[in-house]
Amino acid sequence: MEFNIFFRAFKQEDAVFINSLRRDDEMESKIGGSRRFVALEREQKWVNDLIMNDNQSMVYLAVCEKGSDDIIGYTSISDIDYRNGTCFWSGIKITPEKSGRGYGLQVTLLALRYVFEELRMVRCIGMGLEEHHVALRLMEKAGFQKEGLMRKYVYKNGEHKNNWLLSIIDEDYVSLKLKYEL
Repeated sequence: MEFNIFFRAFKQEDAVFINSLRRDDEMESKIGGSRRFVALEREQKWVNDLIMNDNQSMVYLAVCEKGSDDIIGYTSISDIDYRNGTCFWSGIKITPEKSGRGYGLQVTLLALRYVFEELRMVRCIGMGLEEHHVALRLMEKAGFQKEGLMRKYVYKNGEHKNNWLLSIIDEDYVSLKLKYEL
């Protein structure tokens, strides 16, 4: 598969972009966490903390289009457990102007390549709101399998929502690698 995007480390100036994504009501309504109103100054501190801390249990990655160093989105891997070889992939936030270009699958595949080939994990989990069919379809296309429905897992948009728990293991990744020629 040919990739039109790449990952890079966060830069301090990315805080402005990240804060603008956080203010996108439609995007915020689809992610699993609670909505947080964050001042730009706090976002700048958060990005700076990610840049300066050497936390081995999480990785945040800026997503850029080839040919440009400008951030168009980001993804993260957290709860990295080197002893057991497990981690959590948080999904993707990408600017709405760049959606519909296949970047979601590219980000997911690159993130999984990093998880299994660089971090040497054997299992990666992901979650998605039961009603967020686009995210669930994307994860399944990238080899994740549904493990179970977590009922009333998150309070979102004024009600408790169900969340799917999905996972991909190293054997699944081998098949995925062949399918997409990674």
